[in-house]
Amino acid sequence: MNKKSIVIALIFGILILVLPAVFYFFTGSSEESALPEPNIPTQTKTVNGITITLLNATYNNSELQIGYEIKGGGQSENDLGYTFYNQGEPFAETVSGDLLKLGDKHYYITTRTDQVRDLPETLNLTFEIKARPNSAEQHNISIPFELVLEKETS
Repeated sequence: MNKKSIVIALIFGILILVLPAVFYFFTGSSEESALPEPNIPTQTKTVNGITITLLNATYNNSELQIGYEIKGGGQSENDLGYTFYNQGEPFAETVSGDLLKLGDKHYYITTRTDQVRDLPETLNLTFEIKARPNSAEQHNISIPFELVLEKETS
């Protein structure tokens, strides 16, 4: 191989390695753009270094879904639990959901329950997030949010 071929091969090698890195770091979406647009007036609370912003809520005949941003740790750092109340009476504790990692100890979490049978058209909801930063303790952090939701028609 002559010197010209070696230089061309090196240039191609560098392009193959550098271009993906450039696209990854400069054309990727920012962490905040991964958050969905709020569909309710946002509420933010900070307790023991955990900041939660309630962003989304939907309520229909089949489920109730809440979406929130959490900074300061998610499920793996805080063993999160949930309770849903209507006019002060609990109606659901067991929920399913999704977790979107946005950064270090920064997540968007969606919780949902299908335990909505026999609930009124207008729900006076208290959504309580319970956190347990230390696995040896009970859920010792309680972060309640209150909102009124109208049942959506499907």
